[in-house]
Amino acid sequence: MKSRILFFLAGTVIASLFFYGYLVWKSNITKIHRLTTPLQLSTEQASNGMLPVGTSLYYDTSFPEGFSRYKIYVNIDRMPLELETLQDPTMIYPVEATAFSQDAVVKRLRNHPLTKDELRAIINSGYLSKDDIKEVLSEFTDGK
Repeated sequence: MKSRILFFLAGTVIASLFFYGYLVWKSNITKIHRLTTPLQLSTEQASNGMLPVGTSLYYDTSFPEGFSRYKIYVNIDRMPLELETLQDPTMIYPVEATAFSQDAVVKRLRNHPLTKDELRAIINSGYLSKDDIKEVLSEFTDGK
């Protein structure tokens, strides 16, 4: 009788360890998305940044409000940055990344020229209508 109880307890412990190991392994799986089209970056103060094609976005979490949070990693070369302690780690001020609208592309062309490859990727993204594309191309060719 004691051997059956010990065998049962040993089996339970081993099964628990496998289950715990699976949960730890599963939580360490990193999901990423590589951009095939540039994304416009904006904050409350400015809207002039851009994430280029090929940027890896590391999935973090999704929110019920309908947006998802991703992380990007940036290498800073030989420029030590002053660090501060974040008192409330839940207070994150993210930068917004969105698909380029027709107005945003035209504004970008006027102020911060796009390469042909960047413009091609934005046009082929499917976010702009044919009329938007005509307007963008008209602006791009008129500026040259």
